[in-house]
Amino acid sequence: MFRSSLGIVAAAALVASSLIAINALAAEPSGTKQDLGDMSCKEVMRLSSDDREIAIALAHGYVLGKKGTTQYEVEALSQITDQFIDYCLDHPTENALQSFEKLAM
Repeated sequence: MFRSSLGIVAAAALVASSLIAINALAAEPSGTKQDLGDMSCKEVMRLSSDDREIAIALAHGYVLGKKGTTQYEVEALSQITDQFIDYCLDHPTENALQSFEKLAM
């Protein structure tokens, strides 16, 4: 009896987690294009944590490309990210990409 009820609980948990994952995927708009060059600092700061990380990584790659290099130091990128976040919190209406470039170049 205990094993069968444990199996039922496990099956119910699997179904519930599957439904949650499906709902989460359905909530995400697929193929949504964003232009970091058009976003304000406030808009970047309001992104979900994953989307904000992607936007900042994109900004790092953009600046490295403008510098003509693929070499980077993790600590330096981390410091630039921290400076960018602080700057954006203090200047929410500024253009995010232009602000990032000023800090990173």
